[in-house]
Order: sequence, then structure tokens, then C-alpha cells
Amino acid sequence: MPSTTKKRLDFGQLLTHKGRVAVFERGETIYQPDSPSNTIYLVEKGLVKLAYLDESGKTFTSAIINSGDIFGEMCLVGEKSHRHLAIAVEETLLSCLSQAMCIEALENDLPFLQAMLTHFARRLQECEDTLEDLAFRDIQARLSRRLLKLSSEYGVKTKNGTLIRLQLTHKELADMIGSARENTTLALNRFAREGILDKSRFRIVIKNEQELREKCGMAS
Repeated sequence: MPSTTKKRLDFGQLLTHKGRVAVFERGETIYQPDSPSNTIYLVEKGLVKLAYLDESGKTFTSAIINSGDIFGEMCLVGEKSHRHLAIAVEETLLSCLSQAMCIEALENDLPFLQAMLTHFARRLQECEDTLEDLAFRDIQARLSRRLLKLSSEYGVKTKNGTLIRLQLTHKELADMIGSARENTTLALNRFAREGILDKSRFRIVIKNEQELREKCGMAS
């Protein structure tokens, strides 16, 4: 699997002094593009989607943030306002840490500094993987890679295959791979006909991981 499927660092184990706590319901906006970027968010519980919007309202999902991980960290390297939208995928509990608090931790806590360097390196690798997908892979290959990644990070083994533990619409999947919803639906339907997966409303079960790997040219 690509490097993006590696186990994420648990910043909750590193940050001993946490900021204020905030709770967001499913679908609630945490921050909008162009809002001030001065807070680092630690996901204590739940999931957060980061997405870019263009002027026409089109969306591209850049990341899904897990429990124990952080977002909003670009304020540590000079970002003044957010470039993307942050939305709670499910009921989510966040610790909101000030920019100054994290800078102090970077200056005085070597394990935290090392974790942040690893975190930025992983995010850069994820961006490069995404650019490579958009530039060189067709929709079926991009969708296969995304489903494999989601299965690795959110999959639950069942008697019928690996259930992706996320409620995803076809539009949300399309936003993750830079495709139109209609084209994503066509690709999902083809995978279902070929016995690679089962799908229903908000539910996907991967039945044949090897076939998915072959769709995107990944080694077994």
C-alpha cells in the first residue's frame, strides 16, 4: 500500500496541555475558507473532512482526519487564513489549541517536534500522491486507490468482505478523486457487476481487494 495508509501519529499522547474543547454535530462546519488561521485542532473523537471549494461551488476533498490526529497546522508555517473548509463527518470532539501553545511545544518538546516533522512529511506525500493520481490515472484507477485507502484506514472485517466504516455518498467519493458524481457512480456500478464490491446507500463492502489492486496497477 502507499505511504498514506501508514498508521497515523496520535498527537493526543503527545499534547499534555490541551486547549478548549468543542463539539460539532455531523455536517457542521468547523471553519470556512478565508477565516483566520490561528488554531490547531486535535480530534479527540470523530472524523473531520477538509475540502477545497472553487467559485462555482465544486468541492475537492483533500483529507479525512482521524481521532488522534490534527488539522489547522498550517498556521505554524505562516498561513494567515484557511484555504479550505473543515466539516465534521460525524459527531466530533475537538481540542482547540492556540498557535502560541503549539509553538511553545515545538520549542520545548523534542518528541512533539519530531512528530510534527513526520506529520508534515506525510501530508506532503499525500498531496504528491493526489497530484499523481489526477495527472496520470483514470477514474477507475483513482477510485480503486481511494477505496483501498479507505478500506485500510476505516475497514471492518465482516463475513462478506471489508466494510468501510464511513457513510459516503457517491458525491463525496467523487469529491475525493476529482471526478463528476455521474462518472463515479458508473465506476462503482461496474465494480459491483464484476463482484469487486457490494454497495448500498452510504455503505460499501470490498469483496475482492486483489481485483481493486489490479485496477490501479498496485502490486499484491
